Amino acid sequence: MRATDLPRWDLNHLYAGSDDPALEADIEAIEPAALRFREAWRGRVGEAGAPDLARAVREYEAAMGAPLRPYAFAHLRFAADSSDPGSVALLQRVKEAATRAHRHTVFFDLELDRIDDPAFDRALAHPDLGRYRHYLAHSRALRPHRLSEAEEEILTLKDLVGRSAFVQLYDQLTSSFRYRFELDGEERDLTGPELLALLKHPDRGVRRRAYETYLGAYEAQRVTLTSVWNALVLDHRQTLELRRYQDPMEPVHLRNELTPRAVETLREVTRAHYGLARRYYRWKARVLGVDRLWSTDLVAPLPGPEPEAVPFERARAWVLEAYAGFAGEFEEIARGFFEEGRIDAAPRPGKAGGAFCMGVAPDLPVYVLMNYTGKLRDAATLAHELGHGIHFTLARAQPLLEYSPVLPMAETASVFGELLLARRLEAEDLDPVLRRNLLAERVEDVIATTFRQNLYVEFEYRAHRQGGYLSDERLCELWLGALDEAYGDAVEQVPAARWAWSAIPHFVHTRFYCYAYVFGELLVLALYRRYQEEGAAFVPKLRELLAAGGSRSPAELVAGLGYDLEDPGFWAGGYEVLEAMISALEEGGGG
Repeated sequence: MRATDLPRWDLNHLYAGSDDPALEADIEAIEPAALRFREAWRGRVGEAGAPDLARAVREYEAAMGAPLRPYAFAHLRFAADSSDPGSVALLQRVKEAATRAHRHTVFFDLELDRIDDPAFDRALAHPDLGRYRHYLAHSRALRPHRLSEAEEEILTLKDLVGRSAFVQLYDQLTSSFRYRFELDGEERDLTGPELLALLKHPDRGVRRRAYETYLGAYEAQRVTLTSVWNALVLDHRQTLELRRYQDPMEPVHLRNELTPRAVETLREVTRAHYGLARRYYRWKARVLGVDRLWSTDLVAPLPGPEPEAVPFERARAWVLEAYAGFAGEFEEIARGFFEEGRIDAAPRPGKAGGAFCMGVAPDLPVYVLMNYTGKLRDAATLAHELGHGIHFTLARAQPLLEYSPVLPMAETASVFGELLLARRLEAEDLDPVLRRNLLAERVEDVIATTFRQNLYVEFEYRAHRQGGYLSDERLCELWLGALDEAYGDAVEQVPAARWAWSAIPHFVHTRFYCYAYVFGELLVLALYRRYQEEGAAFVPKLRELLAAGGSRSPAELVAGLGYDLEDPGFWAGGYEVLEAMISALEEGGGG
């Protein structure tokens, strides 16, 4: 499959190009929009009645939205080719303008904080503030952790040459890695995603060499990557102290609108079920005819008819049919990404690895990036990212300040889309062994999205709790310890695996992001069971949940479906589904 045959996105929906006068005008307008808001409202927010406060919120929203179109364009250009100096410079310029603008608006939350509770509650009850009620109530919950206006401005400016700079360094460095790899007697130049796709190669030796080659580049840059890690941990530690947080994860819980008890229950239940991963990997080792899996065998293909490379057009058809089987509206939204050129699927040097969906505002187009290599897993990735796209599109009914769902809810539509695709593939006339192998892949998806993501959280949490500078060796020790706790003696970690922590961008981009995957997977298993029970009657319930965007907390959203996030039984229900799938594999033979 040639990369030239795969779609690349069309950013003309945003701007005609980097020389578009509209782009220049919008960048130049970012800071003035914030200054106008400051001049109009600084010192007046606390005395404003509800109608005036509603006007202030709308004008604040407009000021906050000013950088978003230029930022989306610059970020997407950078993701498509971080080796282009023009893309790097443009992204940096937009970030600087947004940072300067943000420092002019920090007064707003602080003045809201100074409104006494009775007056604040009366304002929230006013119909003029109805659309922003959740945003304002959530902002109030952050009040104990805000600083003075001058301090907030300083922290905003510091971030540009601090955390943000280290994140950009990590992205530029890792996307610049080039890999020379021998395959079938031929030396090839591969991108990171193409190399990782070889973990699905039928030859065990090829899988191991591919993984060693991939992580070898990270090991070679261990000094830089360890420095980036420590700089970000120190930045977070200082933030915790300045803002009076008691635990490294506390600000994440507040941002995600989850109680610590709900998250700890999720983690406890997941740790208690690690044995399911070991049980599956022992079954897989027997099927592969090896004593024990290496860590490079976790996604190895099982014996049987080798799946043909899946052309992109076939994956597209499968995914659209999967969404159409659920709701015509979902299929229509997904189809728009292809027809309007809002998806980039071609792997190439300089392009960001992995996949993402970018929706930054309700009035802007949503885009998807992925690296399609023809594996069946890539079809699932396509379904996943288009699920995000459907979520962002349905949430356009919300204002900007309540548009984006919190991270744990952000995985709902994407994981649900993967399940819809799995159901669509069940309708294919497949060889029984291939069907078994597809079930095994689904089991591996759940393991990767729950147990593996949870061990990421355990590693990250322990590293943040260490205190002081962490050497690369200490980080490797913590990483291997988390792997061993999850997989035990069912998996042998190859030596190169010790460096895998440095190749996980979530640790750099968004602290403690990964429990959102565990949350999303287990929640969606519960939702999907409800869909199987209710059929078409469930469609409007899921649509309502997605269309809410960030206008309600996770607990409020799921309470309407009868769920309690602090109930261990709720989370354990998802693992009952996983156990049933593993039992079906064991009973079906081959192990």
